[in-house]
Amino acid sequence: MQRRYDRQIIIQRKSVTQSPSGEEIEAWADLVYKCLAFVAPTRGSERFSDPEKVADQEVTFTIRFHEIPSASRPLGPEDRIVYPVDGLAVNVQEPTTNRIYDIVSPDEVGRQVDLSIKTIRRADVTT
Repeated sequence: MQRRYDRQIIIQRKSVTQSPSGEEIEAWADLVYKCLAFVAPTRGSERFSDPEKVADQEVTFTIRFHEIPSASRPLGPEDRIVYPVDGLAVNVQEPTTNRIYDIVSPDEVGRQVDLSIKTIRRADVTT
């Protein structure tokens, strides 16, 4: 199957710092800014949880393996993908929640050819 790397994504890693008062602050730094990717929605699920309705969307992003700097490999649960990236600046801290995809598992495709990144985007809707 021929993949078209025609979508842009941002891959970010979380770091925790402390404010002068000692409060923990989450900060997100770009590992890769506007990387070209192939995007393939997989399956979604929906369930009722009192009193809200919860929906999950699974999406697989495929990128070239060497887009991730070797010092930043492997990707894991402290990382996220922001998609779509239209109008977003470098190191954006708070994109809208419908753009945040949590990384579940990054899998190497071939011998360091591609990286298939399985993600979940959770949407909570109060009923």
